[in-house]
Amino acid sequence: MHTKTSSFTTITPTAADWTAIESAIDSTCFHSHSWSNYLRRIGYPPFIVRVNDERNEIIGYFIGSRIGVGRLSFVTAPMLGVGTYTQGLVTISPISEKERVCIYQQLAQWLFNTNRAIYLHVDDWQLRRDFTEWIPDQTFTQSTMDALGVSYTVRPTLYVNLKPTEEELWAGLSYKSCKYCVNKARKLGLYVRVITNREGIKEFTRVHYEHIVDVCEHKGMKPKASQERKRMQALCEELFPDRVLMLQVLGNDENGVEQIMSSAIMCIDKGECIYWTGGSYKRYQKYCPNELMVWEGMRILHERGAGDLNFGGMASYKLKFGTKYAYVPRMTFVRYPWMLNIVGELKRYYFKIHVMIGKIATKNLHLI
Repeated sequence: MHTKTSSFTTITPTAADWTAIESAIDSTCFHSHSWSNYLRRIGYPPFIVRVNDERNEIIGYFIGSRIGVGRLSFVTAPMLGVGTYTQGLVTISPISEKERVCIYQQLAQWLFNTNRAIYLHVDDWQLRRDFTEWIPDQTFTQSTMDALGVSYTVRPTLYVNLKPTEEELWAGLSYKSCKYCVNKARKLGLYVRVITNREGIKEFTRVHYEHIVDVCEHKGMKPKASQERKRMQALCEELFPDRVLMLQVLGNDENGVEQIMSSAIMCIDKGECIYWTGGSYKRYQKYCPNELMVWEGMRILHERGAGDLNFGGMASYKLKFGTKYAYVPRMTFVRYPWMLNIVGELKRYYFKIHVMIGKIATKNLHLI
């Protein structure tokens, strides 16, 4: 167990730092230089801390964001509402779950003691549990965590591991609700197009946003902040070409006219990929474009050596793709233990700030 004291240094990463971060064993798309550029572009500069041990050797790096003023700042990994499901620590060498939690505790105390923040939350993909809710080791009893100003909630999601063979992935799909639909779409002549040139990003995100709006209108909802067209374009441009997969499903409608029936954005990594956004026109859902699109996305990511595909939530339709339940803890650290009683109010205050900053930043984005 990591009981020794770690030291922390805020840094502006060099090229060597980014190489170390992105090659770390537990690095994901959300720790990448490209993702940091996306966050910076929409108004949330990354907050990056190098973690060293007592011999001054690098343990790893903490990747997150920071908003607020001075000591009244919030450090979040990830920033809420930007499409990041998890973030946090990456390590040069393997460490245990206990060691990760200890490092987060020490990081929080360092942030508080140096007046850099009064609040820290972390959603760490490496701390997930499959099929069972995350419960801390007995070393971290609830009373112990309360005394340290720590609490946690559990964020459920669905994901599929893409390491098995393509045949095994296909076997994991639900027959009636997925395999049948994929085969139907193919028989109807639908096919998947991958956007492979930067010049096509603007038009892709225009159509993709229309798909998102159509889905939301039929559900009586509005698009999320991360689904705003300018943000989606910024994401695709910053992650292009190696860390983003932009898919469209095309086919002929009842009049024989070819239409872009559905589209999706998937973020790519050797570790955690994510099904970032997806949508289709409701009038074309009878052609089953979505099932074909997700399956082809899984197959392409598998060919590129991806690890897990996180579907980013618990919507029931995601079960058809051979997914399994995962529970990711959101660890919350506050400067004073009594603040745990008002964490809900702190989050609401934080979210209001976040939405305000996001709106200002999005207005300042320029479409090319």
